[in-house]
Amino acid sequence: MFSMIENLSETVVLPIAGLVLTFVATYELIQLIIEKNNLHDLDTWIFFKWSFKTAAAILILSNTWNIVMAVFDVAQHVVNNAGGLIQGDTNITPGMVAGLKAELELMDVGPLLGLWLQSMLVKSTMYALNIAIFVVVWGRMIEIYMRTSLAPIPLATLSNREMGHIGQNYLKSLCAVGFQGCQRQ
Repeated sequence: MFSMIENLSETVVLPIAGLVLTFVATYELIQLIIEKNNLHDLDTWIFFKWSFKTAAAILILSNTWNIVMAVFDVAQHVVNNAGGLIQGDTNITPGMVAGLKAELELMDVGPLLGLWLQSMLVKSTMYALNIAIFVVVWGRMIEIYMRTSLAPIPLATLSNREMGHIGQNYLKSLCAVGFQGCQRQ
């Protein structure tokens, strides 16, 4: 699945992002030229500036997959390190089971019936939670796959000062999705 998403991103979405980058670079050149009094005060350095910004945008666009994977690698590293902070012993030993069995044998029918009802309530709640967790996990995986496969399009706008906020907001939301694992630990 992961290689299919990467292939989709590089063969389908990247050419579309190239068209978006062409529009953005052309728009940027027009804005740089008409910014200085409608060609009456034209400096030649703006062409160097435009060339540099376009080359940087092409570099970012050609390495989009590496940038997205770097964000998720950093987020995974942080989540894994945060998970190590939670420690506890949840092993069930045979001695614990024997002690529980002895306590249950000493109880009357009324408290045992109440315990059984509580157990059934917890069991049905666990089934409902299992379904909810399943839906949330699949939803997040689809969101991550969509964000990674469509990444070149918003990153194509990073070099423009007027449309650059699209790419910046995309990177912020990508980091937010990557670090969602920290809040669930």
